[in-house]
Amino acid sequence: MLDISLSAIAQQNKSVPDKSKKVNPITMQKVKPADTLPRQHNLQLLARYYGDSVVLRWAPSKATLWEFANKAGYIIVRFEIDNKKMNLKTRQILTSLPIKPWTLNEWKEKANRSDSLAAACAQILYGKSKAQLPQKGKNKNINLKEALNEKYELENRHAFALFLADQSSFLASGLGLRFTDKNIVKGKTYAYAIYALTDPKIVKSDTSGVMINTSEVIPAPEMPKVNVQELDRKVKFTWDRQIASMFFTGYFYERSEDGGKTFKRLNKRPYTQLTTEQKLTSNSTIEINDSLPHNYKQYYYRIIGVTPFGDLGNPTPNLSVMGRDRTPPSAPEQISAKNIKDNIVKISWTKRIKEPDFAGYLVGRSDKASGPFSPLTTDPLPVNATEYTDKDAVAHGTNYYIVAAIDTAGNAGSSIPAYAFITDTIPPAKPFGLTGKIDTTGIVNIKWRLGKEPDLLGYMVYYANDANHTFTPVSKDFVADTTFTDSITLKTLTKHIYYKVVAFDKNRNPSPFSDALELKRPDKVPPVAPVFNNFLVTDTSVILKWVTSSSKDVVSQILFRKEKGKTWEQYAKFTMNVNSYIDHKVKKHEWYEYSLVAIDDAGLHSEKSFPMNVRVYDSGQRSKIENFNVKKATDGKSLELTWKYPEKGDYWFVIYRSIDGHDLMTYKNIPSSQLNFNDTGLKKGIYQYSIKAVYKDGGESQQEKSDKIEFVPKSK
Repeated sequence: MLDISLSAIAQQNKSVPDKSKKVNPITMQKVKPADTLPRQHNLQLLARYYGDSVVLRWAPSKATLWEFANKAGYIIVRFEIDNKKMNLKTRQILTSLPIKPWTLNEWKEKANRSDSLAAACAQILYGKSKAQLPQKGKNKNINLKEALNEKYELENRHAFALFLADQSSFLASGLGLRFTDKNIVKGKTYAYAIYALTDPKIVKSDTSGVMINTSEVIPAPEMPKVNVQELDRKVKFTWDRQIASMFFTGYFYERSEDGGKTFKRLNKRPYTQLTTEQKLTSNSTIEINDSLPHNYKQYYYRIIGVTPFGDLGNPTPNLSVMGRDRTPPSAPEQISAKNIKDNIVKISWTKRIKEPDFAGYLVGRSDKASGPFSPLTTDPLPVNATEYTDKDAVAHGTNYYIVAAIDTAGNAGSSIPAYAFITDTIPPAKPFGLTGKIDTTGIVNIKWRLGKEPDLLGYMVYYANDANHTFTPVSKDFVADTTFTDSITLKTLTKHIYYKVVAFDKNRNPSPFSDALELKRPDKVPPVAPVFNNFLVTDTSVILKWVTSSSKDVVSQILFRKEKGKTWEQYAKFTMNVNSYIDHKVKKHEWYEYSLVAIDDAGLHSEKSFPMNVRVYDSGQRSKIENFNVKKATDGKSLELTWKYPEKGDYWFVIYRSIDGHDLMTYKNIPSSQLNFNDTGLKKGIYQYSIKAVYKDGGESQQEKSDKIEFVPKSK
């Protein structure tokens, strides 16, 4: 929607006279300074292009404006938009007379006598009001009440009029809320403005505007996603009100009983569902319910939205619907639950009515009267069953039972819960999953898995210095958690300590002892460091050998390396038996320092071994040249030499040449960027070449020789 306020027009067209002489280009009246202030719209305008015309639809948001505008009428002004600016020179009034609702006689002439909605429109406009204006001599309280009644009646008539205008273009035109502009040029952009000719001293109408482009017809809008809920001989459709209200004001719904080939419309008038929500949210929905002739028969529906212009949107895809039996059988009665012995409970019930589709019973159990109940049977009990025995009731005594009668469609009618009390004589299961650790200060942390018994009271923790000794309680009271902390001395010849846990339920029934947890007391003496005893250095690697730590509790070794001028870094990790390592990640001419550390099973690290200093030397040997080839050039007057050498560095190529079997002699120096050479000015003879790369630091590649080639110069 385009805001055609005076301030917006003044910004778009700088040719408007000075402020003291401003004229509203819509109403062509002088503008007071206060009128330039932005106002809240009380008149809303929409437009739609149909290819041969533009249709306008509007609605006054206030009941008082609607009442007075019906008598004064509406004026519509049109402008053309050039270069995204409103051209005030193209101003054109489209209404020779103000647009008003039809008179009562016009309604009688134009509307069908059987059209109840048209009759409703006429009644809203011209029917007598039951509310009476205040009269002299009446009590003030009565006058106030009558005035309020009149206000509420006006608001109701206004709301109903806007509702009826959304039902069809015919009704909207009759209510004076629709206009069709057929005098348009395709491809142009127009701005339409509308205002009511009301007396501003009584009720002030603002000017509402809209801009529309006639280059192309906007396609019919799509319905939002429709959710389908299949019920008992009934179906419910819901969709997002917030999205749908952007395009539609009502809906038609249709049903097909022949597999979607033909559809029958089920509502003569568009369906509209009003809401009291001031602001729509994502949870706001529109709902349509329809009854189905039969259950378990396939039907197809589609829903079509109706726009404020009376147009139909695109229908939804065919919605598959099948009604299903949702009526449960009558619930079992006189249910009872009795503990026979131990954890065995007998449940009994009666059922007076046996429905035709009755299929049997399901029995459920829970520790709460409110559920949820877990089924005790996977298959339904027979229809003639009147009791069931639960052989695995919960020993702590909170057993609630229900019996549900089910039908062939899976509907269930549940009884009221029945309670069975059981005396608990069953101890908890023995604790399991014990783990623990002793830190270097003698603090012991133990944990275990929580038992599944719902009546657990807590745990007692026991200890001993030998697995075969009697275990003594170490916890002073029941431990409610599954962790326990103890403190022990580390200055003892006993290397291990043992713990067991016992679970107790609320009836003080003890479980068996858990399996013993063996923990080793921490070792505070670090291991002996390994010692290097040999090494070997090449131009590409360093080979290290050492004597492993003499400590028996060593579990791993760490090799540290330090480059000259840098700090130590952890370089490699080995098991306790490894005694050699080859370091290939070295550079020529560089100094390296190595050291070893041993780690025992307590995590203690030895001192670093005495470091080993090595320097990687350079043999001078560099990568060989590849694909060295010599052939006669295409001109027949020279020999062409080519080769490949992808290495990087500061080097050049040296070419050697031999003629007629003489020794190879240095012939040419070629820069590293060049990988070919043409030898020209040659005489007849047998030639052989060789090549090598020579580096600035003295390194050289292996010399590569070519095959001998006989050369005869091409005659002129």
